[in-house]
Order: sequence, then C-alpha cells, then structure tokens
Amino acid sequence: MSGPVPGVDRPLRIVQAAAFPFPTPQGSQVFVRGMARALARRGHDVTVACYAHGRGDPDPEYRVVRTPPFPGYNNLRAGPDLVKPILDVALAARIARIPADIVHAHNYEAPLAAAMARMLTGVPVVYGAHNTMSEELHTYFDGPWAQRIARRVGRLMDRTIPPMADHAISLSAHGVDTLAALGCDSVSFIAPGIDMGDLACSEPEETPGGPWVAYAGNPDRYQDLDVLVEAMHQVPQAGLLLISASGLEEWEGCGLERIKCITTSDFARVKALLRGAAVAALPRTVCSGYPIKLLNYLGLGLPTVAAEGSAQDLPGVISVPNRDPDAMAAAIRELIDDPARRSEMGTRARAHVAEECSWEARARDLEGVYAAVLGRSSMQ
Repeated sequence: MSGPVPGVDRPLRIVQAAAFPFPTPQGSQVFVRGMARALARRGHDVTVACYAHGRGDPDPEYRVVRTPPFPGYNNLRAGPDLVKPILDVALAARIARIPADIVHAHNYEAPLAAAMARMLTGVPVVYGAHNTMSEELHTYFDGPWAQRIARRVGRLMDRTIPPMADHAISLSAHGVDTLAALGCDSVSFIAPGIDMGDLACSEPEETPGGPWVAYAGNPDRYQDLDVLVEAMHQVPQAGLLLISASGLEEWEGCGLERIKCITTSDFARVKALLRGAAVAALPRTVCSGYPIKLLNYLGLGLPTVAAEGSAQDLPGVISVPNRDPDAMAAAIRELIDDPARRSEMGTRARAHVAEECSWEARARDLEGVYAAVLGRSSMQ
C-alpha cells in the first residue's frame, strides 16, 4: 500500500458489489472499474461481484466473480426486467462466499443483495448512492398508471434500501442531505475520480459534416435527450452526434437534418469520436449522483453545456436551466461560433480534471470511510 489506512494495520479485503453487466462503457460500470483499480493499486485485495456478462476484459489488478449465466440474457440496459431479480439473488449468494472485510455496494439491487449476504457473514456494507429511484424508476415505464405506480415503488425503495447499509456515500454534496432525509445515519460525500490513462487516445475520429455536438451515454428517458434534440433544431450550424452502447433507433427519425447515431461499446472509439466533436452536451435534469460522462467529456478537453440538475462547478462547464432548450441552444451556438473560447475552455477543463479529480486521491478518501465503518463494527 502507498501508506497505512488509519485504524487498519493491513490491506483490506474489499468486495465491490455491482448488480449490472461488467465491464461496459457505461457510467456506473466505468465508476466501479476505476474505484476497484485504484483501491487495488493501493495494495488492497479487491473483488468485483457482478452479473455474468459484460463487454471487453476487466483489469488485471482485481478479481471478478460473476453470477451464473442466464440462458440467452445479455441485456446491457439499465432498468427493471424479469431476469434481474434472479441474478440479484445469485449475486447475494456469490457475495456471501467471498472472504471480505467490507462490501461496497452500488446502485439499488446490489445493496439489497449485500444486505442479504450480511445476514450470513456479518460483513458491514457501504452503500454507494449513484441515484434515487424516485427520480429514475418511473422513466422506464409508459402510461400514467404505470408511471404513478413506479413513482410510489421508487419512493418506497428510497426509504428502505439505502438505510440498510452501515454507511452511505454520496457522489454529490447535495446528495448528503438527501440520504440523511431517507434515514441513513452515517453519510459521507466522495466525488467520483478519473484515471487520465483511461482517456488516452491516439487520434480523433473526424466525423464528416461537422462541427458536431456530442452526447455519449445511455439513451434512457431520464437522460432528457428530447431537450437536447429540441435545442439542436435551433443550432443549424452544427450536427448532433449520439454515441451509445445501446440502440439509438428511436432518435434517428427525430427530424434533425444533421444527426449521426453510432452504437458502439468500444470505448477507444467513443473517445476518438468525442475528441473529434466541438462541444459536449449533458441535458439530464435530475441527477442526485454524479454524471461520470461529465468527467470523461472534460478530461478529453470538451467544453460541456449541461442542465443545472447535472452540472458541476468545474472549469469547462456551462450550466443552463433545466428543460430549457432555448438556453441550451444559445449556449451551444456561442461555443460553436467561438473556436478560440472552446479551445481555452477545453484546455482548462482537461488540466483541472488531471490535477484535481484523480482516483488515487479518491481511494484515500474511501480508505478513511472503510476504516471508520470497521471501527464502529468492531465495537458492536
């Protein structure tokens, strides 16, 4: 290890519990991958417990333990389906068999699985809060009745699952109060980190017909891509470049004259495409966590126009009001029309991310949380 963990005289056995495919180039998966690698590089014994499938290879620094494969199931999209509860029970069984000092569980299904495993093992659980279900669950359903029920279920999940953990970590400062209001007795704020080596890219992939405004990430409804599309109708001097590991068919017919939808799970190509863009966009209105894609945009030197619900106070970010396509369009037009300003903002953004947002620093913060949780657990 780079240095001793206060209160802990040995490397820790840490399970990162992730109820999703792994690895994939999606926000939570990229976050868990960076965290696992950073903790392993500091000398800890790290295991990622996840679903059976993913895209690409994990890193050599940590182990991966998977649930048994479910025949024919390879869904990469977030959101509920009929197979995931089966996988989550299997994940709980896997977690219970991994020797561990602490389990760090992410999103919502994994904390539930970790809590089930804790009944057998007694291993304390740290909950990583990436979102709330009241803001997201209803967006996966159509129809007013289905959405109304989903909102109620989401609120119930918010009130019951996060407080199951021994400690909660918010990815944003405002999320600390949210988690406390949901009943979490012990909460910390640790922002995500980034490994600039992950953003290394040889050459940008130039997309003909530019300049381009890029969005890279999943196209689920809570991302508010409809606002971005409406804004881009007011920016005739630029095209919209949508990049996702999931299908983008519904956006190909959105009426924009210049739109390009690229489906790829190759992160090297995603980086090259982003580097070839002029501006990045983040239209998501409600984000109680931290949009990992924002760090990727800024780390690649892309100035970013973001809705205030997702924006962070970082160099290179222009915040606009939520669900205001006119304001988003105006901010994008200003950047498109001013290459010198774009270049200056991109340079400052990349330098700030490299200097202030490293996973090495975040890993030290996590060690402090783990030590405090283990100290409280030993006194019970």
